[in-house]
Amino acid sequence: RAAMLREHPSALERDELPEVEVKKRRGISLVWLIPLVAGAIAIWLAYTTLQEKGPQITVMFDNAEGLEAGKTQVKYRNVEVGLVDEVALSEDLSHIVITASLDKTMESHMKEGTRFWIVRPRVGFGGVSGLGTLLSGAYVEFDPGEGQPAHDLVGLAEPPPITSEVPGTQFVLRTDKVGSIGRGAPVYYRSIAVGQVLGYELAGDKKGLTVKVFVDAPNDQLVRPSSRFWNASGVNVSVGADGVDVAMESLEALVAGGIAFDTPDIDQPGE
Repeated sequence: RAAMLREHPSALERDELPEVEVKKRRGISLVWLIPLVAGAIAIWLAYTTLQEKGPQITVMFDNAEGLEAGKTQVKYRNVEVGLVDEVALSEDLSHIVITASLDKTMESHMKEGTRFWIVRPRVGFGGVSGLGTLLSGAYVEFDPGEGQPAHDLVGLAEPPPITSEVPGTQFVLRTDKVGSIGRGAPVYYRSIAVGQVLGYELAGDKKGLTVKVFVDAPNDQLVRPSSRFWNASGVNVSVGADGVDVAMESLEALVAGGIAFDTPDIDQPGE
């Protein structure tokens, strides 16, 4: 009987047992704070990355000599401002298209008139340029321009003779023929180089040529309506009573050609 009582306690004994009190925890468990904090950090990092990300542009070039995706830099005044992400052929295989990511500060400078070109070793009338790329490799340079914002641009086949930060004035000359004058040829005033030839093309009436020249500041103030320009290329030989007189503007003009000008009454005021 005693054994049976131990196995089956009476109602009185059951009433004396303590009752279980269940309390509901209020608020969020600390376990859930970990993913919430991780998610907040991820959102903040994504927002920061988007805020700091600069423009991505595409530029078309004739060839991709010296360009490597992930290595070739984009520079302005020899300061790195971006990196080439991709180098690919166009769909019609006529040119190559590079995709580059630039610093955020470059966003406002990407305009329709912005010019891009590839800096690599070159030999021209103006001398040898781009020798530094023999060790560092070719890079993409640009010159800010004017116009509407643009991210799809066309690169130049050759570097521009003059960039926008160089002070001076551009003039357009008209002539029947250019002779040995080429792009980059010097412009002289009294045998002193004060500018260079930017290029030439047929005039609108196809009866002559227009030559664009750039004269550096402050020498551009020497150009007046009465200024006279002429071809200074080659050697001028004259024979007189005193013998043979040989004259040339300079050795550079002899090799590369050149243009010279003079302004009568330069000491008089004029536009």
